[in-house]
Amino acid sequence: MKMDPETIQPLLEALARATDSISADVIAVDGGMPLVSWGSAASAGVKGKDITVMRDAIRAITAEVAGHADAVPVEHTTPAGYTILATKVAYRDFVGSICLVRLDGASYRAKDRELLSVSAQLCAAVMEAGEITDQHGRLDALVTYVAAELMGVTARDLAETLFRVISELGRYFGADTCFLRHNDPELQASVLVDEWPRRLDVPDPDPLGIVPWDTDDPIFSMVRDQREPFITRPSDGQLSYQERVRAGSGVPEVSLATVPLIHDDTTLGVLGLIHFGDRIWTRAEVRALRAIASLLVQLDARVAAEESLHHQAYHDELTGLWNRRAFVEDLNAVLEADPRAPLAVLFADMDRLKTVNDVLGHTVGDSFIQAVAQRLRDSVRPNDVVARLAGDEFVIVLHEIGSTSAAERAARRILDRVAEPLEVGGHAISRSASIGVVVNGDMPSTVDELLGNADVALLEAKERGGDSVVVFNDDLRSKLLVRADLELRLRSAISNNEMRLYFQPEFDLRDGRMTGVEALVRWQHPERGLLAADAFISVVEEINLSAELGRWVLEEACRQLASWKRTSPVPPPLVRVNISAGELISADFVGFVATLLSRYGLAPAELGIEITESTVMREIDDVQATLNGLRGLGVTLAIDDFGTGYSSLAQLKQLPVDILKIDRSFVSALAESSGDRAIVAAIVRLAEAFNLTTVAEGVEDPAAVTTLLDLGCYRAQGFFMSKPLPAQVVLEQARNPGVPLRMM
Repeated sequence: MKMDPETIQPLLEALARATDSISADVIAVDGGMPLVSWGSAASAGVKGKDITVMRDAIRAITAEVAGHADAVPVEHTTPAGYTILATKVAYRDFVGSICLVRLDGASYRAKDRELLSVSAQLCAAVMEAGEITDQHGRLDALVTYVAAELMGVTARDLAETLFRVISELGRYFGADTCFLRHNDPELQASVLVDEWPRRLDVPDPDPLGIVPWDTDDPIFSMVRDQREPFITRPSDGQLSYQERVRAGSGVPEVSLATVPLIHDDTTLGVLGLIHFGDRIWTRAEVRALRAIASLLVQLDARVAAEESLHHQAYHDELTGLWNRRAFVEDLNAVLEADPRAPLAVLFADMDRLKTVNDVLGHTVGDSFIQAVAQRLRDSVRPNDVVARLAGDEFVIVLHEIGSTSAAERAARRILDRVAEPLEVGGHAISRSASIGVVVNGDMPSTVDELLGNADVALLEAKERGGDSVVVFNDDLRSKLLVRADLELRLRSAISNNEMRLYFQPEFDLRDGRMTGVEALVRWQHPERGLLAADAFISVVEEINLSAELGRWVLEEACRQLASWKRTSPVPPPLVRVNISAGELISADFVGFVATLLSRYGLAPAELGIEITESTVMREIDDVQATLNGLRGLGVTLAIDDFGTGYSSLAQLKQLPVDILKIDRSFVSALAESSGDRAIVAAIVRLAEAFNLTTVAEGVEDPAAVTTLLDLGCYRAQGFFMSKPLPAQVVLEQARNPGVPLRMM
């Protein structure tokens, strides 16, 4: 097979440059040197035996791909670290490969593989076209030109490139018109993609623009399933076609040559050339057009694949809305063009969606999210943006919004629309939402700032109970700055020795004796003073410091109890530490506790571990083994905030706990509320049935003490008896047993 290097080299150069390769070769399976090459290993700095290794690797991969039934790209890495990508090229008696070499050792991308596959097909097409010459010059050069033009085309520059190609085809063949038409199955018609030259005066409607397949014109009716090239001349009697052309262009008679664009036995459209008057189209010209048509089909498939990948990269799979990446890039572009663009960003989140998933299943939950997404899209204007960030979180950009009040009204309207019941999977589902709003103001903002501020406003809306709109303002800005300060300083607070432990005593209500202390963490903030846990514990959880802080609290509590035992004849008999679920199920938590007991010389019964009821119920399967391990050590176990977690008797029975701590919400108004008294009485009876001890939290008045004693709850803690105390003050309470608290 003879191959003209000047014909193939432009294709190889375009391929190599597009794929960041140092060389591109077409090599026969039984050959030593390439038939046609672009670039070289030597000029790229490869020397000596490395060149020999590379050539051997190219010959080996060529033999491998040539043996494949299909042209599938194969990638190898040489011992020297070079990457080689090759695919099969075959035409008549020629079998070999087109091969790329990359020096950096990186793998080729999926797009590189697509370009290589297309190039292999182009090589075969050029081989075919190169067999024929005519009065217009070498047709293989024309095919090579088209191949090089189409090599790097993307969806963005597709239209411009197609027009340039059909322009060159028209000039090359001396045609008066060149056109490209695509079949549209939805319209059931042939649609004009582009034409050269473009008509200056196009009739309206254009008889050549969209032509139905069921037309009486036999030429246009056949394009739906055209399989072979078609030639017609004025003398062929195609009167309806000639009349349609005359109506669309004013030309009385034309000669036409069309070749179909076929992919997987489906005719995608036609490429055609028209000569005004009579013209003979040679077999060589038609064969060249067929080769070019195959290039256009490959281009169409590649661009479609790229568009599909682009859509997947920029759209949410479930809802079809933009995803975070698309949203951020679009808003960035808007703000770069106009930093003070009048717009509002709305951060929306559904309220209590977990219930829908838990009760009706995730399939219904997903359908509900899809319905909500459509409702959000329908609630805004066409130029506004709706994107799904994750789960049930959506973000909306309202353009041309110049005031806070206008943004708030729009958000409330969206909120009301979303809250209307939806029919999903045979269920009528109604869920409210919360929306945080930020308006782009006088000071330019970045996308991150707008999103962050809208998120802060959303959190405030959630804290207000949901179903509300909150606009970001100066108060929230201050709150955001405080939180940012907390996050920044918390990361080093433990290592800087800024954390403190306070201890709230627990008393026997019958004689005033201290029965234990609960360790409570405080933060000695360098600027804001001593902070209670409520001021920073949520930030600790968000920045994943819970485990580190929890272990510090546990060890410091053990160290302090050991210190009390050394310095006082009457130390607190027990120290309790509240442990999060994350800490409890962390690796070797039981072993860590055992180590602390040994290190500080504590009896297991002197350490109490508390975990909230809601956490136990949510993580019951995971924490069961750890609780059993702690029980095996002899550590005292308590369920904190009992009464709020909806545990069943069956669940409570299987937990190895010793104490139920009654939540303060049932104790604070115990003397006045018959309902709270009934709940506490039921908890006490339940504890007695399971041989458990009860401890009441939040006792703040003597009436609560009297009621608790009457109900049979004999242990309690609260401000009435003692606030949380620093370590050095706790011993004073322990040394001086009080009188029965009923008498106080």
